[in-house]
Amino acid sequence: MTIIHHINLAAIDLNLLVVFDALMTEHHVTRAGQKIGLSQPATSNALSRLRDLFDDELFVKTPDGMQPTPKAIVLSQPIHQILLQVQSALTHDTPFVPKTSDRLFTVGLSDYTEFVLLPKLLKHLETVAPKVRILVRSIDRHRGLKMLDADEIDLAIGVFPEHSSWHQKQVLFHEQHICVCRKDHSRIKEKIALEDYLGASHILVSVKEDMVGWIDEYLAQHNLKRHVAITVPHFLVAPFILANTDLIATLAERVAHTYADFLHLQVLPLPFEVSRFNVSMLWHSKNNNDRAHQWLRDAIAELN
Repeated sequence: MTIIHHINLAAIDLNLLVVFDALMTEHHVTRAGQKIGLSQPATSNALSRLRDLFDDELFVKTPDGMQPTPKAIVLSQPIHQILLQVQSALTHDTPFVPKTSDRLFTVGLSDYTEFVLLPKLLKHLETVAPKVRILVRSIDRHRGLKMLDADEIDLAIGVFPEHSSWHQKQVLFHEQHICVCRKDHSRIKEKIALEDYLGASHILVSVKEDMVGWIDEYLAQHNLKRHVAITVPHFLVAPFILANTDLIATLAERVAHTYADFLHLQVLPLPFEVSRFNVSMLWHSKNNNDRAHQWLRDAIAELN
């Protein structure tokens, strides 16, 4: 905070710090402005004032966007914390009225959690909070934690085996993996033996875009191996591929059962035992007492 202490605080417009924080996140003048509701010219003007205030370029245009200077990097965390403290002070006792609020919540979801959560949540909001808005951002277990820490999302919902001490966690439901293939599969009928599982060609769903998943690691521990024919980054495309090929997949049960009937798929127990997994909701502890945040968390928990 030394750099900030050497500046006349009376000369600082808090809105300039909001612009600085948005630029640190977005690395792009137009996107930073959109994030905080400013036009591109207004954001550029604010950046010019920030440069005068701190006597530094702060952000330099590169092929990869507006990159922060060393001084901006030093300033980034103190400024972000200042804004969080101001936000917390202003919203701590602010009442939240769902029926009339137009609050925008940003929620991090995978396509699996979008599929499971959003239809129920939006139906609920239509009745109890018709003006509340939801912005969904795509996450995986690693990106979700980073986005929470950067204040880019209000909630992250997914599978999080590990998280930091400043994250709060609530388990929403338990899920298990099952084997899925088409009903008229050439070799698999009503049940699947380990030999058939290992001998089949598999679809792997992996946001890491890797040909090796957790199932492969599990099998390797038992000196077993399967053939992964294709890796896709999204859960919801897999059932449609299965319906038209002899490929098989290991999927979350809720997704599989939803698609099974109209795509004519078999949903079978795996030929080996694996643990169930928890789908959880994570948020930053700074939002514990935010009335609107509490309301959304309670609504999601009750729906699941």
